[in-house]
Amino acid sequence: MLQKDAPAAADGRVVESVRSTMLTLLCVRLVWKRSTLASPVHIVLLNYRDVTHPEAGGAEVYLQELFERVVAQDHTVTLLCAGHRGAPARESIGGIDVVRIANQATFNIAAARAALRLAREQHVDLFVECLCKLPFLLPWLTRIPVLPIVLHLFGHTAFHEKNPVVASYVWLFEKLIPLVYRDTPFVALSDSTAADLRRRGVLTPAMHVVPPGLDLTRYTPGEPPRLDEPLVVYVGRLKRYKGLDFVLEAFARVRRTLTNARFVVVGKGDDRKRLEALATSLGIGDAVRFTGFVSDDDKIAWLRRATTVVYPSPREGWGLSTIEAAACGTPVIASDSEGLRDAVRPGQTGFLLPHRDVNAWAARMTEMLTDHDLRGRMGAAGRAWAMHFDWDAGAAQLCQIVEGLAGRNGHAHA
Repeated sequence: MLQKDAPAAADGRVVESVRSTMLTLLCVRLVWKRSTLASPVHIVLLNYRDVTHPEAGGAEVYLQELFERVVAQDHTVTLLCAGHRGAPARESIGGIDVVRIANQATFNIAAARAALRLAREQHVDLFVECLCKLPFLLPWLTRIPVLPIVLHLFGHTAFHEKNPVVASYVWLFEKLIPLVYRDTPFVALSDSTAADLRRRGVLTPAMHVVPPGLDLTRYTPGEPPRLDEPLVVYVGRLKRYKGLDFVLEAFARVRRTLTNARFVVVGKGDDRKRLEALATSLGIGDAVRFTGFVSDDDKIAWLRRATTVVYPSPREGWGLSTIEAAACGTPVIASDSEGLRDAVRPGQTGFLLPHRDVNAWAARMTEMLTDHDLRGRMGAAGRAWAMHFDWDAGAAQLCQIVEGLAGRNGHAHA
């Protein structure tokens, strides 16, 4: 845990760290912009949702940001995803050719068929599978190279979200991953995800870790939060497995001593009604606000206003909101779980706590809402930490990976 005082030497180290990081990122951007390719490749990306889907989350932002930059290097990217209400069957988003087929329930089967059909009709150099839902098993179906990208896998957490039949289906499909993709290079979002894949028996010739980036010109600190408005904020989807129920229980305990504390829940999802009912039953309904979906500008405004941001998920690939909060100078309290361990530096940019430990969460929230010096120090450290994450650097790394796999020397078609 950080000390109560904040010596000038520590401030100097933070400033120097920021300067060093900015110089490194500038060099990356210069090299990245000079990169030109003599032989562009055609990449077909399979993911359940595109970035415009009503239930799009961090995975969709991650893929969109990286592959937009891959397209900027003269490659062609076709995204196969499920359709959603009001969306056209085909459109271009950030240079990515988005093709919507089937729906969420049937996409797993329809996407593999569409991908193979596309490879018969066009020259496809590489398939990229996002394995954050059900895998598409393309290595069993084609000799075209396949690159799996894994942000996180559900494992047993699927049983907290879906009925036993659906959860068992997900669990069994994930069990196939080590067998189907055993000779395939992987991209993992974080070291935690890479370790999880190895524990599951994934034997791969290469495990690349490509962390997310951030637009540091948009995600910036605002005015310090008001002392008379202790504010807890959650930003993310409202899903049962995320663990917001026990955070509400912890916040109810916080309110016993901090009667002016408020909790704002930013985001949408199918667990909202249950969480609203729980807040009411805990007697904190008047102190908890559910905003629903908000614009990016409004989201950033809430991250800046928050005294602390909470992220209680038991399993994440990363938890992009934690880095967004850090970039806004706001410390984070998160579950000590896979992915989040990579995004939060415990005792420096926030705290990592045992998942579902109501007493621990109530104590840390109370501490963060009342110790304004601690909040300030962690906020400054969080901003310095966020400066390490850059989309251009990740895209440059990804480009090298996909170019190497595609080979550009021809391949056997499906």
